[in-house]
Amino acid sequence: MSNELSIQAIPHLLGAGDNTAAHRNPAPAPVVAPVAPDAKPVKFFVNPDFRFDAAAGLAVIEFRDNAGKVTDSIPNQRQLDAYRTHQGTQEGPSTLKPADDTASTG
Repeated sequence: MSNELSIQAIPHLLGAGDNTAAHRNPAPAPVVAPVAPDAKPVKFFVNPDFRFDAAAGLAVIEFRDNAGKVTDSIPNQRQLDAYRTHQGTQEGPSTLKPADDTASTG
């Protein structure tokens, strides 16, 4: 990527005791853009990346390396698998037994 910002030097400023004028360059030097070698396009990715895992019902934060490969996630893969397993075997309210409080009354 070329940098098109060009900074030019300013001539010496005359002070109260100076009696010589600074030499001025009548024409600024032409700006030559550097020629970059043929570069391969870089794939753009966001780090960290957020996605929604519908099977687990969770938002997942993924961290990537320089190549874009996922190296870590929150929750991690083992935890995501546990959430998915729980979603498939989740018991509804009809299968839960109420507590028996009759033994404590007397």
